[in-house]
Amino acid sequence: MNSLFKHLPLVFRHEWRLLLADRSLWLTLGILCAVLAYGLFNGITANEARTTTQVRLQIQEAEAAVRNVDLLRRIFEDKANPEPFANPANPANVGSGLAARYAMMPALPLAPLALGQSDMLPDHYKISYRNKTSFLYDGEIENPWNLMSGRLDAVFVVIYLLPLLIIALSYNVLSVEREQGMMKLVLSNPITLSTLLAGKLLARALPLLAGAALLPIVALLLFFPPARQVDALPQMMGWIALVLAYGLFWFALAAFVNALRTSSANNALLLISAWVVLTLIAPVIVNLAVSTANPAPSRVELATQTRLVTIAGLNRYNELLSTDYRYTTNLETLRPKDGKLDIPERLRAFYLMDRDVDAEISSLLDRFDIQVASQQALVDRFGFVSPAIVAFEGITGLSGNGSRRFQHFKEQIDTFHENWRGYFQPKVLGGQAMTESDYADIPRFVWQEESARQRWTDLAKRLFQLLLLAAILSVLAIVFLRRYRVV
Repeated sequence: MNSLFKHLPLVFRHEWRLLLADRSLWLTLGILCAVLAYGLFNGITANEARTTTQVRLQIQEAEAAVRNVDLLRRIFEDKANPEPFANPANPANVGSGLAARYAMMPALPLAPLALGQSDMLPDHYKISYRNKTSFLYDGEIENPWNLMSGRLDAVFVVIYLLPLLIIALSYNVLSVEREQGMMKLVLSNPITLSTLLAGKLLARALPLLAGAALLPIVALLLFFPPARQVDALPQMMGWIALVLAYGLFWFALAAFVNALRTSSANNALLLISAWVVLTLIAPVIVNLAVSTANPAPSRVELATQTRLVTIAGLNRYNELLSTDYRYTTNLETLRPKDGKLDIPERLRAFYLMDRDVDAEISSLLDRFDIQVASQQALVDRFGFVSPAIVAFEGITGLSGNGSRRFQHFKEQIDTFHENWRGYFQPKVLGGQAMTESDYADIPRFVWQEESARQRWTDLAKRLFQLLLLAAILSVLAIVFLRRYRVV
């Protein structure tokens, strides 16, 4: 051990000079920086568009609220006539969309690093008392790993490209000297084979992993203002730790393969094969296993059940739905009188039908949520077979675009939707006219961030998995180096 620390700096400096002389390191770093820059550009652009959309929707919501209250005031003052299908005094109109609120999930400071499921799932929903299938389940429901693919971002570069660059720099760190007949000459110096291998890999790991871990952080600080918040610092440290742990795994794998004493060509083949298996094949196998063990309920079943319940509602409320549109010509029926309002029977029927749809298919929707949670649990349990899965899940969790945070968002929407319906139900069924004070009391969505403890526990678990795999490979490399024959 003393020999390792004594001679490691000498090997490191020598190898560093060699890397600079043949410019292979600069070329590798250039490729990494270029692709990372493109991925960061995609991530920052996507999140700016996301923020712009949310701000625009908030402005539209506020403007609609002002218009509704202003029109309601003029109706009470007999200065304006109610509109048949947009009457701000009618709770059925207001609750079904006229004053609908947007539920939004804010982006975290590291969101541009990993777009994750934001490519697939909305970060905002327009909430009304319509049934949830009309706005919450209109996207594809897949297991967490299926949702990984999307635009090229920084996490894509780290997961897929970084290992290839590590392989390109490290596949022949020992075999090249042996093939050139220089190994005995190198080891004639007072260094061990372990010191030689460690120094060579360290000279490659420091610049490559520093670039992969720090460049995105610097770019975020320069071009993404939310990343400059104080509470973003722990998340940045988490990103750096995950990237370093993932990179260490691949360097440990390179050390193990080099310790097998095969040719440079065989080393390259073994490492590329490992990359294919661990980043491409293993995730597909996990995907298939998760889908087989916990298949998501059929969307056809959901659509069919919704139609059947809707048809039953049409039959159940046929008498209400068959009423005429007299209120479109007799506007006086739309005016509030003593706090009461003649709610059109058709609108009351539509409310009741949406309520019944949610009640009838609630068990089916619960199955969707249970299956998605079960799939995520399986990914968490067996994802260690692929370091790519471990690193990806950890980074998307830090960025706030992981499956767990989106599920947390959906749970809050479910609660808000129930509160929204609960607020309007007595008014719609009791014929209560909306007042200005009622508009002020309309429920508003308030985002509640997921548990920080759970997030950091998840991060610690994934770091442990990556470091454990790297440690196992390092021990195996040491064992095989002891049996390594120089000639």
